[in-house]
Amino acid sequence: MRLFPRAVAIAAVVLLLAAAPAVGAVRAVTVPHWRIVSVLRHCGDDSLSSILATGPQDAWALGQPPWSTAPGCGADVEHWDGTAWRHVPVPGTTRFGLFPTANPITATSASDAWIFPARGEPVGLSGHEYNYALHWNGKTWRASGFPGKLSVQSAADLGPNDVWAFGVTYTGAVTTVPSTARYNGRAWQRVILPVAPLAVSAAGRDDLWVIGPTAATANKPANQQHIVAMRWNGRSWTGLAVPKIALPAGQSRFNASIVATGGPRDLWWYYQATSDENSTSRSGLMHWNGTAWRAMRLGAAIVLVDAMSKDGHGGIWLKADVGIASDQYFYHYNHGRWTRSLVPSPRNYLNWVFGLAWIPGTTSVWADGEADGDVGPHTVGVIVKYGS
Repeated sequence: MRLFPRAVAIAAVVLLLAAAPAVGAVRAVTVPHWRIVSVLRHCGDDSLSSILATGPQDAWALGQPPWSTAPGCGADVEHWDGTAWRHVPVPGTTRFGLFPTANPITATSASDAWIFPARGEPVGLSGHEYNYALHWNGKTWRASGFPGKLSVQSAADLGPNDVWAFGVTYTGAVTTVPSTARYNGRAWQRVILPVAPLAVSAAGRDDLWVIGPTAATANKPANQQHIVAMRWNGRSWTGLAVPKIALPAGQSRFNASIVATGGPRDLWWYYQATSDENSTSRSGLMHWNGTAWRAMRLGAAIVLVDAMSKDGHGGIWLKADVGIASDQYFYHYNHGRWTRSLVPSPRNYLNWVFGLAWIPGTTSVWADGEADGDVGPHTVGVIVKYGS
């Protein structure tokens, strides 16, 4: 068969391509996904409940083994140094309450972190506990007390001389008064806020958001409360009105509330309220874009959202319980579209995520929780990550 010059040239190119190494000709594309990074067994059993990151090379996770499986076992503090998660020893008496999922950890760096352990011995199911502050300076822990018996529910570390702790003080067996304390670099001082915080989120030293009912309406049913958002700019607080929310009739109350912020013009608020009279509940997700509030539609299958963080490029991550069996999924909203992925679990375990945190400067996210064994009460702490 006779080949014309052009055909000869094409055939030569084909032969050269066929003989070239495959490496470099085709580049593998890694699709971001959720993966398990660490499985922890502090005291044999473990459970992590809070997580935060100050950057790609610094993150903190906090938890405590379930009291039912590891009585007497204290707090588990873990630190990410950019290469691995490592246990940070705490004083032997450091522990949290019987229900440690509400205990916060807050930090600005590897040498500045705060946790809030419980005082005294564990209190029964009908009792209550209060906290003290424990500060890590990179080498040792230092304890300090609050002005009053504060039960800490959330906290924000804005710098060495500006740390906030939000919670309640008990005035009776079940009655509480919203309370706030601020650390000025030397001691904790009581702060009077015009709002009773339901949820708190900080995006930086001059950007702290608090959302909740006004102090005057805090003890009323949820459908009679006046909800406001307040922002701390490093010097003073300013208020932001929140649209009236339709809640279940009767003596309704908020049983879930989370906020996540990306700055003064980016605030996300998830809420769930339940009626004590007929056990009905209503939840929603709202977004403040700096100009107006927008109600976001949630998937009908979502039963409860109990963790939330920004995604680093204008969207939001949620960890949600779904369906009757309460399967857990990560929901992601960005550019007008929702996607979801199943929470990963270690083999022969079922993982429950409690904490969620964006990694500043990236589009990656950390999450932590507790994985329960398929057989028996054994549990492990689990840390998972989305992205590189």
